[in-house]
Amino acid sequence: MFRQLEENKQAELSYCIELTNNLEEPTKSLVQNTFQKNITGMSKNEKNYYMTRIAELILSSIVIAVNIVPLELFAAFKLPMILLDARIWTILFCVCILFCIALDSLFQFRGTWQQQKELVQELKNECLKYSYKLGAYAKNTDQMERKVMFLQRFLEMTGEKYSLFEYHKTQEQKDEMKKQELQEVEKQEVA
Repeated sequence: MFRQLEENKQAELSYCIELTNNLEEPTKSLVQNTFQKNITGMSKNEKNYYMTRIAELILSSIVIAVNIVPLELFAAFKLPMILLDARIWTILFCVCILFCIALDSLFQFRGTWQQQKELVQELKNECLKYSYKLGAYAKNTDQMERKVMFLQRFLEMTGEKYSLFEYHKTQEQKDEMKKQELQEVEKQEVA
């Protein structure tokens, strides 16, 4: 089962990397790294989710078996009497089950896995729209505007906390401040 999950991860990663071939650097690297990070994380969380569920199932089965199997069956192994007490084994395995449940609750493997899967799907759709000039990219815009629009949408989907508009605005403000400083320096040199 886990081998198939690994094969699915590799196939998904290869397909997503192939989608980015039409992009130019540095956007291509950014998108590829995001795909790789999310697909790897998605696969890891899916494995962890299934492992905790399998462990819970096995441990629950053992608890049931310990309470059903007669103690005389284990007496043949000449174990100390304390080890033949079903209550001890029940408590031990129940604690292990609670540990698995706590891990899943703490790290929320399934929720994280589903969120990363949805993000990868959205990013793949956006790459396809950009590559084939569909949707918002179909309008009569030049290549640079489409690149900026793609990067803006990409940053919004991945949850980046700034927009390209804000970035360009701060860059323009920095450039304007440098010009003003140069003008002041020139005025001081002339005077």
